Amino acid sequence: MNVYSKKQSIQKQKKKYLLFISMILMSVVLGFFFYFIISDGNKDLVSSIQQDFFQSIKEHHIIYLKSLFNSIFSNSLYIILIFVLGLSVIGIVFIIGIVLFKSFILGFSISSIIGTFGWKGVILSFFYVFPHQVFFLIILLLMCFHSCNFCCRLFKHLFMKNIINFKIISRKYVKVFLFSMLCALMCSIYEVFIMQYLIRLVL
Repeated sequence: MNVYSKKQSIQKQKKKYLLFISMILMSVVLGFFFYFIISDGNKDLVSSIQQDFFQSIKEHHIIYLKSLFNSIFSNSLYIILIFVLGLSVIGIVFIIGIVLFKSFILGFSISSIIGTFGWKGVILSFFYVFPHQVFFLIILLLMCFHSCNFCCRLFKHLFMKNIINFKIISRKYVKVFLFSMLCALMCSIYEVFIMQYLIRLVL
């Protein structure tokens, strides 16, 4: 690959990343404002769930080992699903859907915490989201980018007869997957042990 082709490839990658980032941010914003358009009954239900969750943290009713397992399972499931869908030629739509769903839930969580606890909810939502939730979203973005790339290359190989060195791209894809799994584990540890401690200082 010459310098010009390499430069073009980098520019294309930047455009793809910007597109994915724009979609994620839009989904977070939609999730944030969705809380304000749901019915009062649904708001009461969400507020009740939020109050029970934060109260259990305040009163040390959280079983750490169980919480850690649930968090690891949830985060790993996102990574594994995206990885597996990246191995198919029709996985792109589902991959993007998963990432946008997670982004939407993040935005909704922020607004529902603020809606439940008022100004205190601003601080609570910050500790609830930053840095582990934001970092995990970045990891999903990384997985999304590489999974979609793998899908596209697989499609071009099968239907456009492009010659692709699958040994190289598969090795890179697996490395990204393992790195993402490790980061997901770190996010879970932070969420269960550090995030809950910080939230307890505010409540």
